[in-house]
Amino acid sequence: MTIARKFDFEVKRSTRRRTLCLQIRDGQVQVMVPARTSQRQIADLVDKHGPWIEKKLREQAARPKAPPRSYEDGEVYCYLGQEHLLKIVEGPPWPAEFAGNELVVTIPKRYQGADRQAKIKQRLHELYHQTALEEFQARTTAYAQRLGVSPSGVRVKAYKRRWGSCSSRGEHSYNWRLVMAPGAVLDYVVAHEVAHLVEHNHSPAFWRIVEGLMPNYREQQAWLKLNGGTLSI
Repeated sequence: MTIARKFDFEVKRSTRRRTLCLQIRDGQVQVMVPARTSQRQIADLVDKHGPWIEKKLREQAARPKAPPRSYEDGEVYCYLGQEHLLKIVEGPPWPAEFAGNELVVTIPKRYQGADRQAKIKQRLHELYHQTALEEFQARTTAYAQRLGVSPSGVRVKAYKRRWGSCSSRGEHSYNWRLVMAPGAVLDYVVAHEVAHLVEHNHSPAFWRIVEGLMPNYREQQAWLKLNGGTLSI
């Protein structure tokens, strides 16, 4: 019997994979399978989990999204959970900066139209990258001291699908977009990655360490799952 599906899916085959796996990200369904998996096996897997897939797609579609950007005066941008109004000032090139409840971007008058928007976006990226690095360096140092561990370095990256990572060498990398979230959310991600310096896994022992560093980490975890898609400039 043929089952009518309300969604499309992408198949990714790998010679290294030994099991079949379903993954839903950003409203896209992916099926990861061993290289020689038959189309019938794939279809059976998808059809078996069809109701679950549809439920997850509905949940993801209902999550808040980032607003469209025109990079004009009055747009709202968040920093550590606080809203700032974009203010465009014409003048000699100058780094973007936070001033009270405003986010001030200074650009030369010669930039107009699409060039003006691109330059404003560039200035915003520069500011957010720099402030994100400073925030994560300070927070990582503080949490690492509480555990008596020492990360080998801290960086920020433009991850698409992850918020942070801890390499086998102890180097921490964080998604720069997190600096738009409330400070407690940054603390959760930092506590998570610092805990990996003790337990490089997601075992119960690992989560006990995270909870010891941040007893309410589940609240921040839930906030990030729901609102992560809004963290964009």
